[in-house]
Amino acid sequence: MQEVEIWTDIFASQLHCLYAEKQNAVVIADLHLGYEGVLRMQGIMIPNYQKEVIKDRLKKIMEKYEPESIIVNGDFKHEFGKNLRQEWREVGEMLEFLSQKSNVFLIKGNHDNFLKTIASKYNIPVKMQMEMDGITIAHGHVEIKGKKIIMAHEHPSIHIRDKVGASLRLPCYMVSQSIIVMPAFSPLATGTDVSSTDAKEYLSPILQNEDVSAFHIWAISEIGLLDFSTIKQLKMARI
Repeated sequence: MQEVEIWTDIFASQLHCLYAEKQNAVVIADLHLGYEGVLRMQGIMIPNYQKEVIKDRLKKIMEKYEPESIIVNGDFKHEFGKNLRQEWREVGEMLEFLSQKSNVFLIKGNHDNFLKTIASKYNIPVKMQMEMDGITIAHGHVEIKGKKIIMAHEHPSIHIRDKVGASLRLPCYMVSQSIIVMPAFSPLATGTDVSSTDAKEYLSPILQNEDVSAFHIWAISEIGLLDFSTIKQLKMARI
């Protein structure tokens, strides 16, 4: 299954994005461009490969959906304190690519303190949140109000182990009647393992006030979206 309708006219896609059919809009989140540069500053040597993975995913999204709008729901870049040279180059290149294909809307994440400086060169505003047909779209690192919320920040995933000890981590969507938590678009941002994390250990203050055990999980795999039922049932299956 490449996509599934999780709310009315809102589809979770195998391509690490949400598609809003009524608005012909795509929502992505947590690209964390420049992540490799930050890791190298910390003494962890890793080649620059994330940008090409992200760009390939975006090309597939554009080909499949041909969206009028693309919304980046926070953490476009990675470094908190300043714009690294790699971020200037990669964020600029990505904004230029996206703006040639559709209307671009940027929502500020907790890593995006200096994103406005780069985005202003492309006349793209950076907002704290936006509304779309009664749905509030915000990154999720601060409390927000809304009857229905699309958020990110948590980088949800599930960690699967077999009997011989082999393991696999799959990014996933967390879905309730009022909240969708998006997977990270970055291949490097593994984030919160929903199959083992306790309710109070979630990063987002929004989720800390929710019964996360009731959220439904759709995991992204190479063969499509996998239905893992609720977090409660997933945890019970691991016992």
